[in-house]
Amino acid sequence: MVRVLMCGPLALSGGVSTHTKNLAASLSSIGAKVMILNYYGDDNKIKVADFEKLYWRTLGGLYKSIINKNDYDIIHDQTSGGIFSFVSSVTLSLAAKMTDKKLIVTFHHSKTETFIQKYKHIFKIVLINSDKMILVSNKQKKFIEQLFPEHSSKLIVIPNGYDSNLFYLRNTDECRALLDLPKDKKILFNISNLIDIKGHKYLIKALENVTKDRQDILCLIAGKGHLQESLENQIRIAGLENNVKLIGWIKDEDIPIYLNACDFFVLPSLGEGNPIVMFEAISCGRPFIGTNVGGIPEVIISEDYGLLCNPADPAKLSEVIKIALNKKWDNNKIKEYGKQFSWEAIAKKTCRVYNEFYPEAK
Repeated sequence: MVRVLMCGPLALSGGVSTHTKNLAASLSSIGAKVMILNYYGDDNKIKVADFEKLYWRTLGGLYKSIINKNDYDIIHDQTSGGIFSFVSSVTLSLAAKMTDKKLIVTFHHSKTETFIQKYKHIFKIVLINSDKMILVSNKQKKFIEQLFPEHSSKLIVIPNGYDSNLFYLRNTDECRALLDLPKDKKILFNISNLIDIKGHKYLIKALENVTKDRQDILCLIAGKGHLQESLENQIRIAGLENNVKLIGWIKDEDIPIYLNACDFFVLPSLGEGNPIVMFEAISCGRPFIGTNVGGIPEVIISEDYGLLCNPADPAKLSEVIKIALNKKWDNNKIKEYGKQFSWEAIAKKTCRVYNEFYPEAK
């Protein structure tokens, strides 16, 4: 039985947090012993000050990894871009040396190229000291291989996943009834933080064009963020109050209901790594409408599963949405394709990485 110190942020929301929680749970379910180092502290507070997060990514993380060194064999860090996040991997590189443990780093970042070019030397230190670096897309891997070809053997791609206990195909009418949503509308769904990189303003602009031809559109945008007021103003000025609704934060257990209530999911991001919500959508049999960024084109490999366009192009996005509205989608085919991305499957792939160093733990 392999013993893992899983390090990551266990926040209420966010892709890295979702990945960390679900991967840890799935690893435990298949027999791994997992200890958690939470960058949000040990007391599960809803709000954590930045200095507390920094403490757990630096001194706190170093201390915990050292005092518990007899309880694990592998350190696995879940880190993202922004030097504030990536500093955890620097800390754990030191911890791995001090405790003589293997270090695995999973690097999640929507703008890998920009980050590594800015912090090339720091990234190289972590890469040198890692035994394996897991990436969430082949696009990431190709870029890093070009910069550091001597370390290419350390790089491996394992995508994000979804919780098969929550995300599965359900009856659309029943889900709409649960949410009090109309049955006679074409419903588009989006859930993401209301921040610039998610591209909501381009979606709203695209829908302004789509609704010129048809009024049976209802786009539900879930999430919170600093752009809420700006997006509300854009919706009002465009006269889309009846077609686009900002519904705010929703509970995790309601997300699969919204996904099954919609006709398709749309994510107009300017940058992504490998968005977990994409896997959640297709696992519910819902086509994914999005942009050609990050690892998305590596998953939406056929128009049977979704449609893509370039980011920041509302005219093209409106064309793609119109096609999606008129297309006959095979929800069962999409659901079956999505099965390979369950967290159980991702955990098994991750265990195979661990077992390269501890084959007796198989």
